[in-house]
Amino acid sequence: MLFIREILMKLTLLLPAMLLTACASMPIGYEPIDEMPETDLSVPSVTAKVETASVDSSGDAADDPAIWIDPRDASSSLVLGTDKQAGLYSYDLAGNVVQFIPSGALNNVDLRQRVTVGGWLGDLAAATNRTDNSVTLFTIKGGEMTEMGRFPAARKEPYGFCMGYQDENVLMVVTHKNGEVDLFRLDAFGEPAQATLLQTVKMESQLEGCVFDEPNAALYVGEENAGITRYDLDPSAEMPLTGGRRIDVLGSDTGIVADIEGLAIYRQGETGGYLIASSQGNNTYAVYKLEDGAYLGRFSIGTDEATGIDGAEETDGIEASSAALPGYPKGVFLVQDGFNMPEGSTQNYKYVDWRDIEAALDLE
Repeated sequence: MLFIREILMKLTLLLPAMLLTACASMPIGYEPIDEMPETDLSVPSVTAKVETASVDSSGDAADDPAIWIDPRDASSSLVLGTDKQAGLYSYDLAGNVVQFIPSGALNNVDLRQRVTVGGWLGDLAAATNRTDNSVTLFTIKGGEMTEMGRFPAARKEPYGFCMGYQDENVLMVVTHKNGEVDLFRLDAFGEPAQATLLQTVKMESQLEGCVFDEPNAALYVGEENAGITRYDLDPSAEMPLTGGRRIDVLGSDTGIVADIEGLAIYRQGETGGYLIASSQGNNTYAVYKLEDGAYLGRFSIGTDEATGIDGAEETDGIEASSAALPGYPKGVFLVQDGFNMPEGSTQNYKYVDWRDIEAALDLE
């Protein structure tokens, strides 16, 4: 009995140290995956046409996609995707890895093409980086990504991110878990890059997803446990973000539930199109009309039994493009898959033909 008591005492002393060691060894930005939420079976389902290669990092790793359209050859267009434990991937339209840049714990990524920064003109991507609390910049030329500097975020652990280009201003928004929205203007590349903090808006709770709607001078922000808010945007004003009108709230008849994660815009014409939101808690994606915020329906992404490509669950980041691409004449919808199959696979991204979404929700 004395021997057993001594062992128990030693384990009691060692356990706190063991727990601290385990926590310290977790990758930067790691967030445990909860039990997979149930998919809302009352909504129509579509399937993915392509899935990317899985990211190298295990656990909660893949997070947010963006799309670069090759102006010379649409078939050479790329999908960018973050590994929030390691860096930034680019994939081709077949889902193969083209490039990986180990830039750190990148969470959300966005890009804009043919923007000017100082005397530079080109295609620019950027991502929040929790390794050094920065926004990390990448140029894209001929399908190759090159890191082009970083500027410090306004506060620790930058979380969500989106980019816009309005009135010849490269605008970047960083959202935070404490509800703060930081709006920057990028002024110059370099080490560090130069950016001006134009405004901070304080919302009530944790944020992540956001998206600029430049043609309609607006910014949409997702409040994970509350809903979706639209701000008016005027880069020339002393306070560029004004208003703050709710597009949808949790508990409404639309059926969106926490967490509200990625936001994306599918464009039609000069100012029309759709806002899409990831309703993570029931594995669905809500669609709204850009003109007035009217709710148009939700859909899910299920398994394609013919191809074996699994569906998407607990989605974080999303992206949409109406650009005509090979196999996607009306554009593509991109999602992060939080529960990639077969079981034990690391996370990846799925590509959905926009025509299937259009048919499922009877969109015009």
